[in-house]
Amino acid sequence: MRRLLFFTQNYPFSQGETFIESEIEYLSKAFDEIVILPWIGTGNATRQTPANCKILPPMLKNDRDTIISGIFCFAPVFYYIRHFFSERAFRSFSRLKKYVSVSIFCRAILANKNFKQVNKEFQNDTIYFYWGIGTAYILPFIKNNTRKIVRFHGADLYLERRKDQYIPFRKEVYTHLTNAVYISQNGWNYAKKKYGQYLFNSCYSYLGTRDFGPRTIVPQDGYIHILSCSNVIPVKRIHLILEALLLIKNDHIIWTHIGAGKEWPDLKKRTQQVPQNLQINWVGAMSNSDVIRYYQTEPIDIFINVSSSEGLPVSIMEAISFDIPVLATNVGGTSEIVTQESGMLIDADVTPEILATKIIELYKQRKNFHPRQFWQTHFSAAKNYPAFIKNILLG
Repeated sequence: MRRLLFFTQNYPFSQGETFIESEIEYLSKAFDEIVILPWIGTGNATRQTPANCKILPPMLKNDRDTIISGIFCFAPVFYYIRHFFSERAFRSFSRLKKYVSVSIFCRAILANKNFKQVNKEFQNDTIYFYWGIGTAYILPFIKNNTRKIVRFHGADLYLERRKDQYIPFRKEVYTHLTNAVYISQNGWNYAKKKYGQYLFNSCYSYLGTRDFGPRTIVPQDGYIHILSCSNVIPVKRIHLILEALLLIKNDHIIWTHIGAGKEWPDLKKRTQQVPQNLQINWVGAMSNSDVIRYYQTEPIDIFINVSSSEGLPVSIMEAISFDIPVLATNVGGTSEIVTQESGMLIDADVTPEILATKIIELYKQRKNFHPRQFWQTHFSAAKNYPAFIKNILLG
C-alpha cells in the first residue's frame, strides 16, 4: 500500500496554495492514501480533495496558541540553544527575532498530537514537504529515514528576499532530507552554489497547470486589455504597472488586476482619478476556479508581472496556457517560462517609462508569439506531475 504524508502551509484550509489543486489530482492516482497536514489554518477545509485524501486539522491556529505551545513544549530545548550559537542568531535584532520565532514555531509543531501520530505512522512511507520552510524546519525530528522530499520555490530559497539574508536551520533542513526539488533550474543552480557543501540529492522539476483549452475570446474593440494577477504586496510592485500605464496617452487601455493585499487600499485611492484613455478594474482576491473562468470569458491581450523577486510564477503558466503573451521582469526562474516563444523579459530595475514602451511593443507584436505551444511542451500538469511522481516521489 502506497501512502504519502503531505505537509502544506494551509491547503486545503484557505484560498492559498491554489497550485496544489492541480498536483493533488495526480498524487491521488499514484498513492492509495494521502494524509494532508497543514501547519497553520482555522475553520473547515475550503477546497475539495480526492476521496483518498485524509485531511488533518492544521497544527497551529494562531500566534497565541503557537507561543503557548512552543514555550511549554517538552521538545529538546538544548537543540535550539546549541543552534542559537552555531547560527550566530545574536548578530542582529532581526536575526534574533527570526530565530526565536522559528524555534517557538518548531517546538509548537513538535508538541502537536497529530504531528506526533503521523511521525510514528509514516516511518516507512513517503513524506513530502511542499515548502523548504515551515514544517521542513523540524526535519531533524522526523523518524522516517526512507524518503523525505522537500520542494523549494522562491521565498523559502533565495536569501536575498530575507532580512539579514537569513533563513534559520538551513543546514539542518538540507542534511536531513533525501531529495531537494526546485521549481526552476535557476533555483536549483542557486542552491548548489549556496548549499552544495551539504551534499544533498537534488534536481529541478517544474510545476504545471491544467489544460482548460485554448482561449476563444479575442479582443476586437480597439482597447489594449491588460491583466495582472498577484497579491498586492511590495515584492509584486503593482504600483509600477500603474505608473507605466499613466504614461501611455495615445492608446485606450483596460487594466484588470486580480488579487489583494496590504497595498491595495492605497493603490485604489491613487486610481480614483485617471485619464479617460485608462480604465482600471480592481477585482480583488478570487478563487482559482474564478480566475480560470475569467481567462475563458474575458478579452486579454497581455499578461504582466513586474515582481522584484520570484520563484517561477504559476500565474504566468496559467496565462500562457490560454495563449496570452507575457511581459515580465527577469527575476528568479522567470526567464525559463518567458522566452521568445511566450513573451518579453524586462530588467528587474525597469522604470515606468521603459515599461510603458515595452507594453506597447509587446501589444504590437502579440501575434508573433506562441505561448500555448510553449506551455504544452514545458508547463503542462499532465506532463510534469506524473514525471515528478514517478522519478522523485516513487523513484
